Amino acid sequence: MSAPGLISGDELKAAAARFTEWQHENIPTAQRGAFSVFDKWFTRLTARLELFDPARPWEDSVGEQAERAPGLAWEVERLRQFLDRWVRGRFASFAERDAARVNYDARFGTEFGADVLLACQGAPNLMRWRGLPLFKTAFDFAIYPQLLQDLRPRTIFEIGSGSGASGLWFADLARTFELDAVVHSVDIRPAAAEHPGVRFYRGDCRMPETLFPAEVLAQAPRPWLVIEDAHQNVAGVLAYLHDRLRPGDYLVVEDSDVKRPELAAFDAAHPGQYNVDTRYTDFFGRNATCANDSIFVRQS
Repeated sequence: MSAPGLISGDELKAAAARFTEWQHENIPTAQRGAFSVFDKWFTRLTARLELFDPARPWEDSVGEQAERAPGLAWEVERLRQFLDRWVRGRFASFAERDAARVNYDARFGTEFGADVLLACQGAPNLMRWRGLPLFKTAFDFAIYPQLLQDLRPRTIFEIGSGSGASGLWFADLARTFELDAVVHSVDIRPAAAEHPGVRFYRGDCRMPETLFPAEVLAQAPRPWLVIEDAHQNVAGVLAYLHDRLRPGDYLVVEDSDVKRPELAAFDAAHPGQYNVDTRYTDFFGRNATCANDSIFVRQS
């Protein structure tokens, strides 16, 4: 698949006009009339761009202003990246997303770059939950609650318990949202943490059949939210999960910058069966998450 270029020229102007119309509908209703920081930036920038020669692309006009207004070129590039994603819609294949990485940071596929993501779990200290270290980025700390509210999973499977903090966090979120959900969390060394909404197990990713009891997998109510965060035998674990996931279930593969070959092979083996849900991967900007291009919903 050839790499797509970012939206430009008349298409960029048309997309900006469409998004402005969407804002006029969304802000009075969903936001109760309040403009977000992004809304204010978008409105200010497009108003400035509309002062240029309407017969020419914005990018050309801005290029001529580079010395006098160096920050404007950066803003237009952010505008192009945002609108390019927006016009493509919410769901995309992993292959489509992977091809578009050429337009962004090479490792994480984000417009921010590694400088932002390096410290997003906390530096020098980690965030903590119930006194335990919580290895989640600040972005994912906000994304997961939205995913739980929208999906309302009845079962959460976590592969890679660590200290147990994330399992406790998921269970606490489920209670907050009044979800009838149980968290099943597994690691090669079972977490010592305790919570009435969490079941901790011992399992080995090198033998995926040991991860969860067969009766749990057979009886667990849906929809499922499955989080792979173990970094071991990723290909084997994904193949094992595929045989058990059903349409509507979500699969999140964390720290996916080092798992892209396995994800590409998984996507190629199951064409059209999984889509990246960009509502979550791109909520704070493209791939502002540890699960870059890997918050999947099973389609078929």
